Amino acid sequence: MKIVAVNTSETSASVALVEDSRLVCEEFFSSRITHSRVIMEMIHSMLSTRAGIPLSEIDGFVAARGPGSFTGLRIGISVVKGIAYAASKPVAGISSLDAIAWQVATSDRTVCALMDAKRGEVYTACYRFSKGRMIHKSEEVCVTPEQAVSLAGGAALYVGSGVEAYHKEIDVLAPKEASFAPQFQNQVRASALAHALFQTPELLSKDPLSLLPVYIRRSDAEINYDRHPDRFC
Repeated sequence: MKIVAVNTSETSASVALVEDSRLVCEEFFSSRITHSRVIMEMIHSMLSTRAGIPLSEIDGFVAARGPGSFTGLRIGISVVKGIAYAASKPVAGISSLDAIAWQVATSDRTVCALMDAKRGEVYTACYRFSKGRMIHKSEEVCVTPEQAVSLAGGAALYVGSGVEAYHKEIDVLAPKEASFAPQFQNQVRASALAHALFQTPELLSKDPLSLLPVYIRRSDAEINYDRHPDRFC
């Protein structure tokens, strides 16, 4: 099965082609310049130039469904939905935090995936891996680094952009037996989304409209409206 994966959940974005859990190619770019046309061009270039595979041979698409950058998620998901609809291919959404955790799936520790949510907070969830299967130990939440460490407990393995953003705080708060994943594993990779999908192929849907972003936290606009509703009258 050939899967095209798209991640635009953080500053470092990527597209990847994975065949039967084998990475064929992956390209990275800055989501600061992310535009739907740029992503479509990268997918086209990756398939036609690097892989030499026509779109008709692709079996499905997967996108990071969140959490992450609101704008980035909307753009990436819109591109995947559009291409999948035009090509009559199934789609799936994979949690950005799940993708991060899959990158350290060989760990025998509790894995605490963290993404920088800005404003002194992180998106986080905890996992265990057993016989190649992911076990969710907690729900995805948006909390302070201190709360995330409390949620992880014990000798957890911390991984993700939230580690880079709050490394000093986590290092002080976490038990001495806790550890940190190598820096190169801290970003959400499109290839990790595809790998996660191969473990849960039932997520593929023939209805592109079923692919929706998951934000966890409300947008700044919604928060500001609740605080100052009179300003929007």
